Amino acid sequence: MSGKKEKKHFIVGVIMVAIIVAATATMIYCYINRFDPQEYVQAFLDVSYKQKTESYIKQTGISEKEAKQVFEDNLAYTMEKFPEHVMTDEMTEEYRELFADLAKKTSYTVGEATREENGTYQVVLTVKPITLLKDTYAEFQEKAQEYATKVSNDVMNGQAMPEETQMQTEIYQIYYEVLSQAAEKGLKYGKPNKIVLHVEKDKEGKYEIRKADLQNLDHLLIESVGEEQDEENS
Repeated sequence: MSGKKEKKHFIVGVIMVAIIVAATATMIYCYINRFDPQEYVQAFLDVSYKQKTESYIKQTGISEKEAKQVFEDNLAYTMEKFPEHVMTDEMTEEYRELFADLAKKTSYTVGEATREENGTYQVVLTVKPITLLKDTYAEFQEKAQEYATKVSNDVMNGQAMPEETQMQTEIYQIYYEVLSQAAEKGLKYGKPNKIVLHVEKDKEGKYEIRKADLQNLDHLLIESVGEEQDEENS
């Protein structure tokens, strides 16, 4: 009889251990696979602007190559704003390196997240804009005017008028030199702005940041010259 009791107690003990192990494994699985919108936003912004891939790989499970491509795609989007027909290969690479460096120096702080009834998360982000473009605009205008005056004087002295593409290329070269020289002296940042990023599921059930929010964020991270100032100087 005692042997049967011991066997019974042993079986019960094994079952209890199995239950505890299974419950613990479930808790660990839930913890590992839980979605944290703040961590996700931090990881996405870091891979997009800082080229930091480790956290984003853990969040999404993508490869190192795919994670690095996020930064490259973001940079390519910035470079699309420059006219290819007036940019030499060397100039394109210069601008690319400049904006890659600016992206890595962008300033953002991920704040609290709240969950809406529809399952979308709102994550507050505090951004300090880089003011390089705005700070150097007057100097660029001055140097561009100097170039225009030189071309005009050369033509009046009998030289041929440069082709429009050539003049535009020269203007973009002047702009690059102004930006790069100012950046080397040290970047300045504007007053902090708050923006809400909406994190929602796509058609495949994966979380992503709303595209309109990301476009708005791009404009805030590196402050551009205001429309009023553009019209005033056009």
